[in-house]
Amino acid sequence: MGSMGEGELPRTEGSGPQLAHPDAAGHYYRAATYPPRPVWVRLDAILVRDPGKPRHVNGAGVHMTGERPGTLTHWVPTLDGEWLGRVTYSLQYADGRPDLHVRDQLVPAYALRPRRG
Repeated sequence: MGSMGEGELPRTEGSGPQLAHPDAAGHYYRAATYPPRPVWVRLDAILVRDPGKPRHVNGAGVHMTGERPGTLTHWVPTLDGEWLGRVTYSLQYADGRPDLHVRDQLVPAYALRPRRG
């Protein structure tokens, strides 16, 4: 383990999802998953309601409950040692419009679980 320079933060590689390859400077800012992995995205874990906030139903909104299939392409570590998955998935509109496709969204690891193909 090398010594840290002034102002550098300690690095803890390998304390979560496996990192693939360092960038040109030798840093592990994110790790690609190869091949991309199918996952379930727990929508309830992404959008947490403030317990004191009154509910206001919007028939044109997107469903943010249950799980949706997604594709995990990268793991990104946070400063505090947590992990975020970079995921592409879709959301269903309540009024039946075509799904809203969202790409490369950062999703907390606790809101993801493996999915079979």
